[in-house]
Amino acid sequence: MGMIKDYIRKISEYKNLTEEEAYNLIKAIIEGEVSHAQIGAVLMGLKMKGEDVSEIKGTAKVMREKARKLPVSDPENLLDTCGTGGDNVGTFNVSTVTAFVVAGAGGRVAKHGNRSISSKCGSADFLEMVGAKIDIEPDNMAKILEEIGIGFMFAPIYHPAMKNVMGPRKEIGIRSIFNLVGPLSNPAGAGRQLLGVFSGDLVGKLIHVLKDLGVKRAFVVHGEDGIDEVSLSAPTIVGELKDGSINIYKFEPEELGFKRIILEDICVKSPEDSVEAGLSVLRGEEGPYLDMVLLNSAFGIVACGITDDLKEAVDIARESIKSGKAKEKLDQFIELTKKF
Repeated sequence: MGMIKDYIRKISEYKNLTEEEAYNLIKAIIEGEVSHAQIGAVLMGLKMKGEDVSEIKGTAKVMREKARKLPVSDPENLLDTCGTGGDNVGTFNVSTVTAFVVAGAGGRVAKHGNRSISSKCGSADFLEMVGAKIDIEPDNMAKILEEIGIGFMFAPIYHPAMKNVMGPRKEIGIRSIFNLVGPLSNPAGAGRQLLGVFSGDLVGKLIHVLKDLGVKRAFVVHGEDGIDEVSLSAPTIVGELKDGSINIYKFEPEELGFKRIILEDICVKSPEDSVEAGLSVLRGEEGPYLDMVLLNSAFGIVACGITDDLKEAVDIARESIKSGKAKEKLDQFIELTKKF
C-alpha cells in the first residue's frame, strides 16, 4: 500500500513514473490490490500530468501479459486497425469497414475492439448490428481468422483482468491511460498496425511505444480536425514505423488525389446511420464515406506490406470494394461467427 501512495505522490508532483514503476502500479491495480479511490487518483493524475512514453509502455506490457491470447499463425504479419476512440466527433465507424477492405485486398487482419465509449458506434456495435456474433472464444475466433483472413477480438473476452478497473473508469468518466493502451495490447500479437489517436500529442509517443514493443510496421494517425483517423477534411499528423526507424510528418488528402470535404459530411447521428454508411461503402456507393474508407484502407494496405506505394494502395482498396471482395469478407465473417 505504501508503494502505491508513493507512486500517487510522484504523479501528483507532475513527475513521470519509470517503465518499471508504471508496470508495478498497473499490475497491482489489475490484480485488485488498489482501492477504487486510489485507482481514480492514479487515472486522473496521469491524465492531468500527461502520460509519458515510459508509463504507456509499462502499462501496455501488463495488459499484454494479462490478455488471453488468440492462437494464430504468423502474428507478425497480422494487421490491427484498432484506434483509441475518444475523439467525440461522431464520424461513422471507419476503422471496422477499413478492416474488411484490407482483408478483401489480401491482408490478414486481427481487429481488436469494443463497444462504443465515445463514438456513435464502436466496432463491436457495428458487427452485432450487421448480424455477427462477437463474444466468441479465442480458439474459435482463431479458426475464423485462419479461414477467411479476418477475425475480431472483443476486448472484454480477451482482457478479463480489466474487471477491477471497470467501476472506477465508469465513475470518473474520463479518458485514461487504458484508452491509450487498448490498441497496444492486441491479443493476437499483431505485428502491423494502423492506429488512430484522439490527440496529436500522442502520435510521437505511441509510435515509439509500438517500436519498443516489437511491432514491425505501423502508422499512428491523428486528423487535425480532431479525429482518430486519416482525415479528408484536414491535414493528418502521421507517425510511421518502417524497418526500425520512425518518421513523423503531415499528410494532406490531396496528395492521393482526394477532394477535401467538411467533417460533417462523414458524421452520423445514430448507430443505425453508422452501419448504413459502412454498408454503403461496401456496396461501392460513391461519396465522402467511400473516400474516407479508401484513404484509411490505403494506409492499412501499406502497413500490411501488400505495397509500399500509397497511390497504388488506394487503387487496391478500390478494387477490393468494386470486386465485392470486401463485402464478401464481411458476409463470410457473419456466417462463420453464427456457427459458434
